[in-house]
Amino acid sequence: MCVRPRVLVVNDDAPLAEGVRRLLCAEGYDARVALDGAEAVEAFADWPADLILLDLLMPRLDGWGFLEQRANDPELSRARVLVWSVAAAEELEMARNLGATECLARTATTPDSLLDSVARLVGQSLP
Repeated sequence: MCVRPRVLVVNDDAPLAEGVRRLLCAEGYDARVALDGAEAVEAFADWPADLILLDLLMPRLDGWGFLEQRANDPELSRARVLVWSVAAAEELEMARNLGATECLARTATTPDSLLDSVARLVGQSLP
């Protein structure tokens, strides 16, 4: 049986998140969407992902709050986090300091470069 790597797309822009989910599924990933950090925490409890593709600027629980919560949750901290956001470079650096595995500026990222980063990070997290 082939187990597909799981990617949780966390972004409050529902059409964008769904488009990324479809792109990931077309590449062979099992992907789901959460519309903010709080929803991501809930989703992860039932569906542990190998990688979390995280936006920073969201309502309820934003990306920084999610990263802080992740740091104190042994289960949640098992997944790698790829921050993909329109946030400024300083804010991306802050996300790295809070434990993000990698950060990409959304405005400078092509679908292919996003997929390359996902593949590399998922490959690192699999046994």
